[in-house]
Amino acid sequence: MSLFTSRAVPALLREMNERKVLDTLRAQGALHAAEIARINGLSKPTTSVILRSLVDFGLVQEYFPGADDPKRARSVFEAIQDIHVALAIDIGARFIRAGVSDLHGNVRSQVSIEVNKLDLKSILKTMHDAADKALKEAGFSIKKVNALVVGAPGVVDQITGEIAIAGTITDLDGVKLANLVAKEFGISPLVENDINLVTLAEKVKGHGIGVDNFAVLSVGSGLGAGLVLNGNLVRGHRGAAGEVFYVPFGDPSDTHRSSTNPSGDRISEMASALASKFPQSTLQAPYTTIRILDAARKGDALANEVVKQEAQRIALYVATISSVVDVEVVVLAGGIGRQADFFLQPVRDFVSAIVPFSPRIEVSTLGESSVLLGGLDLATSIACDRVFADRAAGHHRARAISESM
Repeated sequence: MSLFTSRAVPALLREMNERKVLDTLRAQGALHAAEIARINGLSKPTTSVILRSLVDFGLVQEYFPGADDPKRARSVFEAIQDIHVALAIDIGARFIRAGVSDLHGNVRSQVSIEVNKLDLKSILKTMHDAADKALKEAGFSIKKVNALVVGAPGVVDQITGEIAIAGTITDLDGVKLANLVAKEFGISPLVENDINLVTLAEKVKGHGIGVDNFAVLSVGSGLGAGLVLNGNLVRGHRGAAGEVFYVPFGDPSDTHRSSTNPSGDRISEMASALASKFPQSTLQAPYTTIRILDAARKGDALANEVVKQEAQRIALYVATISSVVDVEVVVLAGGIGRQADFFLQPVRDFVSAIVPFSPRIEVSTLGESSVLLGGLDLATSIACDRVFADRAAGHHRARAISESM
């Protein structure tokens, strides 16, 4: 074994153990050294050296508990949660949301600002406004931000950060959003598809907890899906995995998917097409989703037929996803998909009638902030990695200086 290798192996093991200890403290809070050693299977002397190193580099703090702690005679160690923070921004057609979380994943602030114009200049300004407000509410400056994740509609090229097929926000089409955001905010961001971020949120906070194979089907102003297979988010070759709108049901030349698309504008068209068959209906144009669902609650026949057909359309996409990748769970998300009282049971019934192995179908409980929550979780993970990498780099520099003297 070379001298380089003999030195590198212990150094690597030490870094791995330091990261284990740091992750333990972030997950479980303040602990005594003996508890940290037991949880991580380390000796007490090794644990002591690791903790001293983490304290010296400002990642962990040591303190004595108050008098009400029966173990107050011994110090405890706690990971410092706000050395840096994570920032996430969700670009939506109606609202742009921003949030800040610390290195423990605690959400320090969430804000939402209505979008008045969808041109690129206005979107960037609203992103700045939302980020500034979120940071101010959390008590941090932009200089404290170590990682930034931006959720956007459309297909995201993970290499270039370029957006394609951005739906209603057409000004994002062809834009290298990662480069633009880096220039605007002074931070290199990770740009991710918004439904992928919803899927990540479900993985850590929703119906995807502990599930290796699941999908999120988002039905709202648009239609999209996110996939987790064997525990990993699947983006596909071009970042287009989950673009289920393009499944060629019915007439392949019908680019609007008029007979199968369950998005909000298609619900309105469905009601218009059916209206003449229900002359007694109290439902009147314009047929908005909110009006249709309100009428369905009151038993309106036209509204109930629209709801039935909408459930069939949603079920068609759930069945397709299940048939291709055999997921355990499909989570319905989006403004329409979350309407559990209307669609959950009918969708379950339709899917079980279509496919031999029906997935468990649930409705997301994460609400309108699901994109932001997924973005914050991802940004926090990136920030934690970067903070530890900075510590490791500093340790290597210090050791090199010491060895050269």
